[in-house]
Amino acid sequence: MNIYTKTLHESNDDIAQLTAQNHRLPKNVIFPFSDNREFLTELFIQHECDGVNLISIGTATPDIAIAADKANMTIREVVGKNPFTYSFDSTIEEIKNGDIVYIANPNKITGANFSLTGLNKIAEKNKDGLVIIDEYYFDFYGITGLSLIEKYENVVILRSFTAAFGIYSSDAGYAVSSKKIVARCKEMFPQKHISTILRKTILATVANQDVSNERLHEIREEALRITKKLTRLGIQCRITATDFLLIRVASPKDVGNFLNRNKVDIENLSGYPKMNHYIRIRIESYFSNDRVIKAFEKMPENFYKMKSVEKHSMTLHRPKGEKIEPRSQIDKLLNGKIKDRSKTTQTINAKHLFKIAD
Repeated sequence: MNIYTKTLHESNDDIAQLTAQNHRLPKNVIFPFSDNREFLTELFIQHECDGVNLISIGTATPDIAIAADKANMTIREVVGKNPFTYSFDSTIEEIKNGDIVYIANPNKITGANFSLTGLNKIAEKNKDGLVIIDEYYFDFYGITGLSLIEKYENVVILRSFTAAFGIYSSDAGYAVSSKKIVARCKEMFPQKHISTILRKTILATVANQDVSNERLHEIREEALRITKKLTRLGIQCRITATDFLLIRVASPKDVGNFLNRNKVDIENLSGYPKMNHYIRIRIESYFSNDRVIKAFEKMPENFYKMKSVEKHSMTLHRPKGEKIEPRSQIDKLLNGKIKDRSKTTQTINAKHLFKIAD
């Protein structure tokens, strides 16, 4: 490690220390990074060798594909019959011990998720490889693989500093892993300078849990409000444990063009496996969401009205034996009145929209 790189790592000690305190973990298992994609690229490069496969469990996002390309690796997606629910059996069959396995939990495109039990079995199957669990939407989902760090040295948990606050311009985050992997990261990975503005943003988000809780509460309420309004128009919606809604429409192109003319940003997901007719809309402020609703109300019905109903259900996995907390508990959590997050779920309390599975 050269002097410059060492100085950069030392300059991130305050961020690592505060993050470690929040998770009640030692600082030497935390590795902050300024760019998620660049960190993944380096992680792939360090663990790439002949015969090793890079497997994305569930739909792969562009950032993973780009990181794989930069590392000169070919990524293989494992997507089940239903893109909204991970298939554990097909997943295990695709993994060869020694592979690099990437899991976004929940998935950043479909919202599909694994329980802690499922993650544990994947780590056990691939104990000689690398298991990367991307928990970008942890604050919305509430189930984590952090406990696997003590059991397996091959597991890396990724988190975002800014996702819960809706700051999409920053890819800054941190990795939680074994002391061995974090020490290797500090030694081998080039660490980019974190600007003063970004540093202040990171420290503010890490320290300000009340603001995060308020936003999570707002996202939950707005997701239910938008879904209720659009469903009345005959529009098929999916709520996920994230900050976006999935909407199934007859013509994603026509819907996208119409919404863009009304200053509503959407993402057409038709290019992803088994996501034909789906678009994605981020849940933002009340007034921004109102613009979405009003745009759909003005839209020609033939743009969005489907002749069939998508019957695939979203499965919300949870650890075996853990009870889903009542709505009052969720409200208390999102209002900052419950400090022990491990005993509650931060997902939307809409059991009629999800299947609950172990």
